[in-house]
Amino acid sequence: MVFEAMARQVAEPLVSVALCVHNGAGFLREQIESVLAQSEPRLEVIALDDASTDGSLALLHEYAARDARVRVISNPHNLGPSPSFERAMALGTAPFIAPCDQDDIWHPHKLARLLASIGAHDLAYADSAYIDERGRSLGRSISDDLDMLSGRGALRFAFANTVSGHAALLRRDLFEAARPFPPELFHDWWLALVAAARNGLVYLDEPLVRFRRHDGALTALGRDRQRSLAATRSWLAQCRGMLAALSARTGDERHAAARLLTALDLALVGGSRWPLLGEIWRSRRALAPRPHAAIAHAIGLQQRVLRRLRRVTRDEPDAFLHRIAWR
Repeated sequence: MVFEAMARQVAEPLVSVALCVHNGAGFLREQIESVLAQSEPRLEVIALDDASTDGSLALLHEYAARDARVRVISNPHNLGPSPSFERAMALGTAPFIAPCDQDDIWHPHKLARLLASIGAHDLAYADSAYIDERGRSLGRSISDDLDMLSGRGALRFAFANTVSGHAALLRRDLFEAARPFPPELFHDWWLALVAAARNGLVYLDEPLVRFRRHDGALTALGRDRQRSLAATRSWLAQCRGMLAALSARTGDERHAAARLLTALDLALVGGSRWPLLGEIWRSRRALAPRPHAAIAHAIGLQQRVLRRLRRVTRDEPDAFLHRIAWR
């Protein structure tokens, strides 16, 4: 009996890798190889193809035929990223879940180091190093651009997110608590917010993913005006969605989230922006990643929100809120 129990423990996966694919054949092989080469071998790969029209599904079946840890599922029609990730995560059986994009490259010890770091937290995540389409280093990491968050306090994640799903490991309990995923939100933003509202999250200051930046993504960072405007709209939509979701949950921060949501909606329909600036100031300690820098953070956030509001109301004077995708 003891030997049978030990055999089951070895055979049962510890981590469900939720790999979602849509027309990713060009980079998929390199990503799967890096997943299957993890130093933590107790994993299963739930490979979900989201109605690809290239060779992605055939490539997934190729790996499933050679490695019993790979299980392939396909969507009959395209669902998009968040619904696909929710489905893939739900199909796993392991107590930990690792979301996986189709075009990155994992460090060989990524899962092992995140497992060692998660402790009693709901989620652990690491830094990511940028690479270009050919896999060449761009000499920067996500932490060079963002002040990486950790600990508890969900309201901080309403206007900022530093958790990338591709670099995260989460408990299945967190996934179940976060279901169903709000359709208007990025799944990694949402999981980070729920983790911060529960047992918190921890950041590992080490680049454990080589994060591929495509030409389109680099353009969207600001070199093309229309793409930059689209990114501004998306950011405001995510902020509103996060505030709406948080205000609907139980917890100490729901009332502050509801006040911020009301003030943001007023500003988005062309009303006064002063209530929003006031609510940001009022909530400065809850919004600050570092409590001792709450004043500077609040002023910086006020300026950032104002710039983006001016952008969308200037380019869309007919009330941005009435045209945004969350309606």
